[in-house]
Amino acid sequence: MKEIIINEDKLTEEEVNGVVKRAKLVVENSNGELLLVKCHGNCYLIGGHVDGEEEDNDTLIREIKEEAGIDYDPKVGEPFYSIKYYCRDYPDDGKNTKYISNYYAVKYDLVPNIDNVNLTEDEAEGNFQLVYIAKDEILNEMNEILKTCTRKNVVKDTIAVIEEYLNK
Repeated sequence: MKEIIINEDKLTEEEVNGVVKRAKLVVENSNGELLLVKCHGNCYLIGGHVDGEEEDNDTLIREIKEEAGIDYDPKVGEPFYSIKYYCRDYPDDGKNTKYISNYYAVKYDLVPNIDNVNLTEDEAEGNFQLVYIAKDEILNEMNEILKTCTRKNVVKDTIAVIEEYLNK
């Protein structure tokens, strides 16, 4: 597994008093296309926050149900990529937080059931969409989105993960 650590605030583990975990999934269909979420002008992978003591795979099952409206157990095993951010006093609440995003991959013809999704209010307002993009076009499209997106780090992280996935 490739692991990236970003610690511009030079925090030690002892200074961290909060941990936020996420599990994200690269889905490749049988046409050689990758599934992306588009929302609020950003582009990222399906998945989300790990709730409490939830395991990453359980998070992915829940997030796929919420965001794609289907029941699917990806049985992902170990992540192929992980990004850890150490942030001092973010988001201005006095906590020093470690953000851990683990990335997994499956080959699966995921077909969303839009009538069964359970989006947050923010996702609904952001024109949430699931789209498949051909592997040979995805990085160009994401780099175009990067020029105007509102969450540059999220899009940059997604680009890095997809580059790693395409190179493995």
